[in-house]
Parts: sequence; structure tokens; C-alpha cells
Amino acid sequence: MREWNGAVTDRSPADVINKTPKAYLKPGDLNRIEENIAYLSERINAQSYDIRPIPPKNWVQDNVPETNDIKRICDSILAIAQAYYIPEGYVDLSSLRHKALHFSDVNDIERNLAGIHELLISGVVYGYLKSYTYGAIKTYTYKYLRTTETQSL
Repeated sequence: MREWNGAVTDRSPADVINKTPKAYLKPGDLNRIEENIAYLSERINAQSYDIRPIPPKNWVQDNVPETNDIKRICDSILAIAQAYYIPEGYVDLSSLRHKALHFSDVNDIERNLAGIHELLISGVVYGYLKSYTYGAIKTYTYKYLRTTETQSL
């Protein structure tokens, strides 16, 4: 099974001005995003959710992300969130298909993935994924389940 690779969500204007490594979208960044999408798909599918995993693309130095690549990444994240849960603070990424990526857009992509990962880990820790089946909880929100579980402890 794949491993979670910590998301980088703190790119800033200072990085761009000072031309730090975070100012550039590198193959390693894209590979981390793609691997985290695959990781979440696998982990959530293992809990009987239905997410069609999209094989991650292996980015190399000569690759430049094209509109279809960004669309695939954004659609994959949305599919995971809709099938599992949409985390608090989730940012709609649909407009990214039609514009050049800004450092804050990449932060949003990684923040969305990190938010889903946090929910997944919380679900395992608090036993949501052991205590409830998808059919039993699909009408409940994460916030409701978290409140209910915490009150019963």
C-alpha cells in the first residue's frame, strides 16, 4: 500500500519574490500530489467506498503540466471528497482548469488533500470506519459524527 507524503501548504509571495524552492512547481511536487491522490483512493476504497483510482502520472523534469493534467488532478480530488467527505475549508478547484497556476492554487490543492487525509485518520482513530458502514452514515456530516463520537467517550 502507498504511503502518505506530507502536503506542502505554506507557499507564499515571499517565496516567489525571493525565488526559494517553494516558488517553483517541480516534478517532485506533482509526484507528491499524484501519490497522495492514489494513497487516499486506496485507503478509502479499502473502507468500502467507491472511488475509481486514477493511476498517478510519474512527472519528470521535462514534463510541463497541461490543462488536462490539472483537470485530472482537480477532478480526482473532488471525486475522493464527494465519495468520502468534503473537509472543512475545502476549496473548489474547478476554476483551475482555465487559468495559469498560482502558488496559492497549489497550496489549495494540497490543503484539500491534507484535509481529506485528516478526516481519514480521524475516522480510523475515533472508530468511525469501524463502527459505521457507508450506507449507515452517508446522510451524516463529519462534524455530526465527530460530535456524537466525542460525546459518547
